[in-house]
Amino acid sequence: MNNERESGRYVYCIIKAQEEQKSFGNIGFEGKEVYTTKYKEFSPVVSDVLFKKYDLETEEDVITHNYVINEVMKEYSVIPVAYGMAFKNKKLVDISIRSGYKAIKKALKIVDNRVELGVKVILPKDSDREGQQIEQCKSEFAERLKQVSFDSKNLSLFSERLIMNGSFLVEKDKVQAFSDEVERLRIKYDSLKFQYSGPWSPYNFVDIHILSKKKGGFR
Repeated sequence: MNNERESGRYVYCIIKAQEEQKSFGNIGFEGKEVYTTKYKEFSPVVSDVLFKKYDLETEEDVITHNYVINEVMKEYSVIPVAYGMAFKNKKLVDISIRSGYKAIKKALKIVDNRVELGVKVILPKDSDREGQQIEQCKSEFAERLKQVSFDSKNLSLFSERLIMNGSFLVEKDKVQAFSDEVERLRIKYDSLKFQYSGPWSPYNFVDIHILSKKKGGFR
């Protein structure tokens, strides 16, 4: 482990790990080591940073934040936290974990051994949004995908051509079954366009501001 500690701690996510401290390598901001600290049964995944307010407009930092979470997900069930959770020291990280302890414990039960998958169904140009096939497709997607998922959320239809935008919380051992179901539906409704993404950290199923009441998490 790197013994040199900078003046702040940045928290990417929270896991439940047996090890007192585990390193994920130098994959954090500015190539810093990403490692776990310990608070009771929880392990915040952090890196040492120069304490600052993280700017949501900094695309490179957002990409790094998400990359770290995706790497941790390869080994652990992950409670993602919002981008920008920077703290002056470990003591303040522990205080936030303590204040959010019940919520974190509840979130861990939700995400344990599960991942988020996203499905979008898009109309071709000049198609009738109110057509019978469209309604049938929406109904069948909702019914069949919910059968192979633990939970689901309908997200914003941000385009007139977008007829379905769903996130699904799926058991890791059912991801292939879910993918097969998406493929069967894609073949059946081959006149529509599909976007299938994931696995992602389950942002849409837990409170990502779990470490701070203030959006942005700067302390």
